[in-house]
Amino acid sequence: MTARLPAREMGASRPATEGSGRRALATIALITLMLPVTFSMGTWTMSPSRALFLVLLPIQLFNLLRGQYGKVTYIDWLILGYMAWRTFVPFIHNPQVALQYAGSNSVIFLGGYLVGRATIRTAEDFQWMAKVLAAFVIFSFPFAIYETITGKFVIPHLFEKIPGVTSVKDVNYMRRMGMDRVQFVFVHPIHYGLFCSLALSVYFIGLRGVISGFWRWIGMFIIIACCLMSVSSGPFLSTMAQVGLIFYAFLFRNVDRRWLYFGLFFAFSYTVIELGSNRPGIVALMSLLTFSASTANVRFVLFEYGMAQIMRTPLFGIGFRQWDLPSWMTGSMDNFWLGLALIFGLPAFLFMFGAVVAGLVGIGKRAFKPGGVLSNVRLGWGIMLVSLTLTLATVYIWSEVASLTMFMIGSGVFLLHAREADEGDTPPPAEVDGRAGPTYSRFAPEVSRTASAPPARQRFDKGRR
Repeated sequence: MTARLPAREMGASRPATEGSGRRALATIALITLMLPVTFSMGTWTMSPSRALFLVLLPIQLFNLLRGQYGKVTYIDWLILGYMAWRTFVPFIHNPQVALQYAGSNSVIFLGGYLVGRATIRTAEDFQWMAKVLAAFVIFSFPFAIYETITGKFVIPHLFEKIPGVTSVKDVNYMRRMGMDRVQFVFVHPIHYGLFCSLALSVYFIGLRGVISGFWRWIGMFIIIACCLMSVSSGPFLSTMAQVGLIFYAFLFRNVDRRWLYFGLFFAFSYTVIELGSNRPGIVALMSLLTFSASTANVRFVLFEYGMAQIMRTPLFGIGFRQWDLPSWMTGSMDNFWLGLALIFGLPAFLFMFGAVVAGLVGIGKRAFKPGGVLSNVRLGWGIMLVSLTLTLATVYIWSEVASLTMFMIGSGVFLLHAREADEGDTPPPAEVDGRAGPTYSRFAPEVSRTASAPPARQRFDKGRR
């Protein structure tokens, strides 16, 4: 008796190998984003992640446009539109630095997005990424405790001992709540907090059913603790938003249209805050959650003056020129969304914000099995993206954390076309005679019972039947 295996089953090792390659590249990309190292390459200041993305960007962009990563989606086009506009505007206002800026920022922003888009293609890829990202946050935990108590770097100082290499510098902010603000390997404490917050829901929700509930809870508490040690209001808001959304999802898990109801409730609540406050609603909300009253006041002034400037230069922004601010302010931008519209014009903001909203709505409409793998991945990614959208109203991102943000946005785009049958790397066995699985026969695997048997034998078998 010989087992005849379907061709798809016998070739299953190829997709599994491709999945392993994608996950290896995603892991390498995340590792490079964690290395606090910079070095000079001509007039460019390079880092391990930028060097990697510089090599990968043209290859992955070409592959994306020819459908190598699945159908090109409206999210992809919006991101490409955002990058095109962001690249074009500096040539109007600052042509002397436009070419260098365009190349550097394409590598940072588009490079990060394309790596996430290219390497996270299945639910298993996403779960692997969630494990790696959470592992980095948990790895940072003892270093964060040491830094918040002593105020001393550990890993950046080790890298600075390498000849020709520079690392991040301690910003030396004043202590808050008796703690030093942790940077770990990032250029700013708020970037460390944002990095930690990105791992929370994708780990706790995305890995449901993959690792035990006990370790998911332990991991979540460590991630929250790391996030709070940045002592930054933006990441704190992100953490609280994710915890609240996770609780809401659990509490109303049996309500079919729970997210529509939540959206309506949020819109109503925001309208009440907007009408009942003498400041914009988002500023009033940030003020309630900030660690410092002076920080809240600065954000209010930035928002007020920034919106006035955007109304004067709505299409092309102001580039990198000075803009009208009170003399006592430095011009530091604490709002990514505001900064996009201010510097590059409203089209840049609309492209980027539209990509986020379109992703949330489009992927949210997919009919995945409740409690299934794809459903969990979608919920974890969606909660992360909602909290990220709120956090970016309190922080401006650049360097490695900007690449990581774009990577996380790109990591969920595959959900637009994912199917329940595609959750694994190994394809299901082909059906034979209406039954799945191998078919057993006394003939050799390459010989068909009806098509290849000699006519006499067929007549003999027919006579016996």
